Amino acid sequence: MSKKDKKQGQPAPEAGNPAAAFGPVPGGVQPAPAAVPDASKTHFFIFWGLIAVAAAAAWILAVVLPGVSESIIERWLMGALAASLAVLLLIYK
Repeated sequence: MSKKDKKQGQPAPEAGNPAAAFGPVPGGVQPAPAAVPDASKTHFFIFWGLIAVAAAAAWILAVVLPGVSESIIERWLMGALAASLAVLLLIYK
């Protein structure tokens, strides 16, 4: 039991029920847990499609631009990949 509960004369919350620490919900109805949306196959294929396109683009750019360092190509591709994944997350939020 915490000092706060002892001072106010309230019983300590149950150890097995973390929601009991916040007291009863008005109306006597417990809120339902938030549903987590399932990742669809579309999201899965879009994500891995972007990864495959980035890998193919890195290979093609390394062949087409032999004078450019691979680290420069990787930085630009990773920046583009990060931006496209951010847009994907914003669209499917």
